[in-house]
Amino acid sequence: MAVNPRVTLIGGLFAIVATIVGTVSILGAVATYTVFPFRPLAVGLPYPIPVLNSGYNFWDQYVSEMGAGPSAFLYNVGVIVTGILAIPVFPGMLRILGNTTIAKVGVFFGVVASIAMSFSSVFPLYVNSVGHGIFAGIFFASIGISIVLLTYAMYKGKFFSKVNVAIGVVFVAVDLSFMLTGNSVAEWMVFFVVVIWLLAAGIRMVTKHKVTQA
Repeated sequence: MAVNPRVTLIGGLFAIVATIVGTVSILGAVATYTVFPFRPLAVGLPYPIPVLNSGYNFWDQYVSEMGAGPSAFLYNVGVIVTGILAIPVFPGMLRILGNTTIAKVGVFFGVVASIAMSFSSVFPLYVNSVGHGIFAGIFFASIGISIVLLTYAMYKGKFFSKVNVAIGVVFVAVDLSFMLTGNSVAEWMVFFVVVIWLLAAGIRMVTKHKVTQA
């Protein structure tokens, strides 16, 4: 099957830039979150109550909680931009994965996940918890389906390496852990593995973009 090297290169570059923007924004938000003397505490009310801020705690705070306070702008804008940047990555993978049904479905859910990621911060957790919950749920479900299917397509194809496949397998284990426990540590693990999977795929696409046959 003919592959367009330019499409592969563009998809790879977007993957690398998206992971850099996402990582810098989210980890930067962790740092700026600590500056605020108070932090929001969700207690089941329409809006959270302020409590003394002892800094961001990975052990009991979810990623989305940085959508409020001094970290709000950096986190929300960063997530929105990252989702937009990730959209072209998945169509860029399609032909190098053989344009199979599995690859097509994986690409579709990857695009859905990217859009849902952006909208999860259009509706921040403490501003619109219902909207945020819907789009966050769509993101986690869609990115899980996408990575599983695309990793299988990578395994069956020749373009991506065993390292790319191995990262996808690790994602499955981490994602299952998050679905079973629902705790913040597992959510952070999902974030880091998704970043590594996308970055590794992007690097492979850039370094091998001259391939013209899948």
